[in-house]
Amino acid sequence: MRILYLEDEPRDAELVQASLEAERIACELTRADNQPDFLKYLRRGGFDLILADYTLPLFDGMSALKLAQEVSPQVPFIFVSGTMGEEVAIEALKQGATDYVFKTRLSRIAPSVRRALRESNDRSQREWAEEALQRNEAYLAEAQRLSHTGSFGWCVASGKIYWSDETYRIFEQEFTTPPTLDLIFECIHPEDREPVRRVIDAATAEAKGFDFEHRLLLRDGSVKYVRVVGHPAARSGTEDLEFVGAVTDITERKRAEQELQQLVDLVPQMIVVFNPDGKVIHVNRVAREYTGLTLDEYRSVDVVGRVIHPDDREKVRASRKLAFPKSDPWEQDTRLRGRDGIYRWFLFRYNPLVEQGRVRRWYASATEIESRKQEEDRVRKDNVRLEERTRIAQELHDTLLQTFLSASMLLSVATDDVSPDSLVKPQLDRILEIMNQGIKEGRATIQDLRSDGTPDLVQALSQVQQELGVQPGIDFRVTVVGRQEPLRPPVWHEMYRIGREALVNAFSHSRAQRVEFELEYADSDLRMRVRDNGHGIDPQVLRSGRDGHWGLAGMRERAAKIGGMLNISSSAAAGTEVQLSIPANIAFQASGADHRAER
Repeated sequence: MRILYLEDEPRDAELVQASLEAERIACELTRADNQPDFLKYLRRGGFDLILADYTLPLFDGMSALKLAQEVSPQVPFIFVSGTMGEEVAIEALKQGATDYVFKTRLSRIAPSVRRALRESNDRSQREWAEEALQRNEAYLAEAQRLSHTGSFGWCVASGKIYWSDETYRIFEQEFTTPPTLDLIFECIHPEDREPVRRVIDAATAEAKGFDFEHRLLLRDGSVKYVRVVGHPAARSGTEDLEFVGAVTDITERKRAEQELQQLVDLVPQMIVVFNPDGKVIHVNRVAREYTGLTLDEYRSVDVVGRVIHPDDREKVRASRKLAFPKSDPWEQDTRLRGRDGIYRWFLFRYNPLVEQGRVRRWYASATEIESRKQEEDRVRKDNVRLEERTRIAQELHDTLLQTFLSASMLLSVATDDVSPDSLVKPQLDRILEIMNQGIKEGRATIQDLRSDGTPDLVQALSQVQQELGVQPGIDFRVTVVGRQEPLRPPVWHEMYRIGREALVNAFSHSRAQRVEFELEYADSDLRMRVRDNGHGIDPQVLRSGRDGHWGLAGMRERAAKIGGMLNISSSAAAGTEVQLSIPANIAFQASGADHRAER
């Protein structure tokens, strides 16, 4: 605890501090003995208590009390004096002092300090609570005004009704007008009075809450839409039934819903609007045209039985029965029959419109996913093909490759016994070389057949320079832009062949000093570029190719095979650039493509 002490005698200040600490009141005491120092410390603040002598040579305690009340009125102020009389002490209390203690009775200082701090804390809490209450009332009134939500209370037995200011504004009544049930029903639209009366009668008879919407017909002939929510609450000390609740002006929302329905009809996607119980309220034009059903048919017939695939109907009914009572978005894919009689896969996304914790509407949008389902089917077929490739690889390894290995070993032994001068020696060596090459290629083929993924394309193409034994003087740069994604095996294979052909041409024929390989993973496509600063390709060769050479033509054919776009530009001054671009939905495996679409 920090204490500011106005005292000109240091010894007296030490005695006071010792008395407090003896009573286990730890304190940090700052002493001032004149007005300037006292005022300086006072303005600095941070004190929990002020002690003051009544009489000082150049200052006095009553003046200090006035200063303290001006600068820090919330800090308790206690006189500790040896010259202060009883009458003066009482006058000091009237002027605002918290307490007084005579220096001859310092045993009272600790209880006095504790009481002063306790009263100060209680006073602060009361002031804080009062300020919080006033602030909350102001916030509530402003929140009601901004949200167009008023509150009400209704004592059923006495008929007494209480309205907040915003409720008066909603009903457009004078604040001095006492609200009654007769007044309320006068304001309700004539067509809605009987339904509202039935709801109110049921609520009072069963002492249950209510939540309904109705219209108000105002004096000027305009119409307002309101939502009324009420809950029963027992009055304190009595069993009389009382309802408390809220009235919300939802006119703008109703108009917005009408406009939304008009806009929904313009959306080029199927949209269905349900009420909280799952009954159809509205269906947009696209959905009506696709299924061939009218809006009345959507509202009256078993739509699930009419347009959902027979194998999916029970799943759809069960999902709706489980999800509609809740308020969590959900989705489901199902087959929907078009007016042409063909079933197509659609992804239905259901999103709730929640107001005050309650679902008011369900909005379901349907997106055709026929192509995605076809892709999933393609993946399943790819898995079947992979299993078959693995089986073939096993068969090749256990039969043909083992036979070649045995024959190669026997031929190698036989060749060793042939004289180096024999005319058949070179022929046998060539045959052995071809067999070893066949074994190597067979192993590579088996490895490729057994692979369920694709190697790193950048790493594979980066090794071309080393494989060709190119002079180290050529500056070979490799760049990867974007986040690498797994490629579909056919795409990887064709890209590798195209990239390898371009790099081989650059290293072996362009006389370039610099070769660049770049792979860019973009959101929309995958791009591969090979550039060199060599002497370029002859324009005629670039257009038509060279007789007996199929490199450029093969690159173009491979690009077209995987749905890519190949562009080759070349000049003697700038060198050659080969650029391949493949759409993301073709290049990337399904998980990678879906991930990029989410981003």
